[in-house]
Amino acid sequence: MKKFMFIYNASNDVDSNDAWMSWFTAITPHVVDMGSEFNGGKIVTSSGAKDITEWSDFVGGYTLINAADMDAAVALAKGCPNKAGVRVFETMPM
Repeated sequence: MKKFMFIYNASNDVDSNDAWMSWFTAITPHVVDMGSEFNGGKIVTSSGAKDITEWSDFVGGYTLINAADMDAAVALAKGCPNKAGVRVFETMPM
């Protein structure tokens, strides 16, 4: 199995807690780390730090899962109730 990270786009549009719990229950066999929600954030570069102010830049949280490959991870993500979308990344062992 490979590990994948779901990164949830943040949104002003609040999704149903029941829908989230139903989806999390469905993917539980694949979950390595349920993750958490994020609260605010900053972009840090060598010239300093600034608040993230654009909704398009906000990341709302993450979950780490196991899946056979990217296609399997994407299939799991398709059931996510987040209306703003979920980004799927394969993690690389270090």
